[in-house]
Amino acid sequence: MKALLIPLTALVLASCSTLPNPSQTTNGASRDQAVATLTRSADAHGHRWRSQQKVEVAYDGEWTGLATRIQPVLTDTGFRKSSVETYLPASNRVTQTHQGPEGTKQVTRTPGKVRVSYNGKAEDDPEQLAASALVADAYTAFLFGPSWLLAKGGEFDQLEARSFEGRPCELVSGSLRPGFGRSEGDRFIVWIDRENMLMRRLQFTLNGLESTQGADVDVVFSEMVKAADDSVWPTHFLEKVHRPFLFKAHEWRMTGLKTNGVKQSLDSPVESR
Repeated sequence: MKALLIPLTALVLASCSTLPNPSQTTNGASRDQAVATLTRSADAHGHRWRSQQKVEVAYDGEWTGLATRIQPVLTDTGFRKSSVETYLPASNRVTQTHQGPEGTKQVTRTPGKVRVSYNGKAEDDPEQLAASALVADAYTAFLFGPSWLLAKGGEFDQLEARSFEGRPCELVSGSLRPGFGRSEGDRFIVWIDRENMLMRRLQFTLNGLESTQGADVDVVFSEMVKAADDSVWPTHFLEKVHRPFLFKAHEWRMTGLKTNGVKQSLDSPVESR
């Protein structure tokens, strides 16, 4: 396995993660409870993977310098600054148009396949294709949350509840086979706010690239908005790597949203309830 390229100074300064490890297997003894929790959360979000025919989003964000040094292929900062993405849940199809200082990257992800081009030229490098497939799948999970996890996951287990930012959360672990990108399998832990049943964070393994195997990350979702069709979406995303060491990797925002062809306002925050 190719090792992560970790600068010595980062190892010295990094602290250990206090989050549970998604790569640890569970016995599935609480599967029915876990599925019920995920279903309630999917309903709170409007069961987006099941109810939406077409979703179009726009994002803009920034990578940290450490993330770009450790994983230049995955971060792909010459092209991944902003993006416009279209999701067709019924056909499990994702198209992404990324923009950056070096031009345009286009990705089309369908089951078992990925096509990538840079400034109109098709890309055939295996690592680039694997990284693009991983990103497309992960961003689908971020956008559609528990509804997508229910449709794609295998094992589920209810874990011990924890608090996040002073709010109690239900934790559900699970597996994905295949996993993100070209991984044979990945594991995840989703944190669900006990009060409003909205997804607060998603931890998952990164087995889709040789250089990230053994690592896991955590994405925190916030600034939820409600669309006109009552579906609920996060608009702020913060990603941290937690193992093999802890550091901030990426922060981005949703800048545009259309659901089933209707442009949605991003100015309708969801209050705690």
